[in-house]
Amino acid sequence: MLRTVHLFVSPNDPDCKEVRSFLEDQEVRLNIHDIDKQPLNLDEITRLMRHFNLKHLLNARAKGFAKNKLDDALPPREEVFQMMAEDNDLIKKPIIVAGRLMVIGANIAKIKEMLQLDTNGNGNGNGNGSSKRG
Repeated sequence: MLRTVHLFVSPNDPDCKEVRSFLEDQEVRLNIHDIDKQPLNLDEITRLMRHFNLKHLLNARAKGFAKNKLDDALPPREEVFQMMAEDNDLIKKPIIVAGRLMVIGANIAKIKEMLQLDTNGNGNGNGNGSSKRG
């Protein structure tokens, strides 16, 4: 059975290209959301990010990261989500969602763990899928 994976990407980002290529080689059905063409709004960001640690969600390479002094103390969650909605570049990408599990960034090992993929790339691995649940 094919598993559906939601992939939130900026198509020209090297990390997004790497993860997309990896996932296209797996036995998964991809539902791709191009953040450049369809930016995430506040409701989508709030739903996606739920209770995850904000430091794992922020793109430290974004111009707005330094501009908003996010490398210092972080403002309240709602304020950070609003900043992300106004500047989607602040969102670390790619975001990979499978059911209630999510991996942020190009961490192939965590993606394999989340999707319970064995080293041959098929979806029949016996991992426990201990990625974060939201």
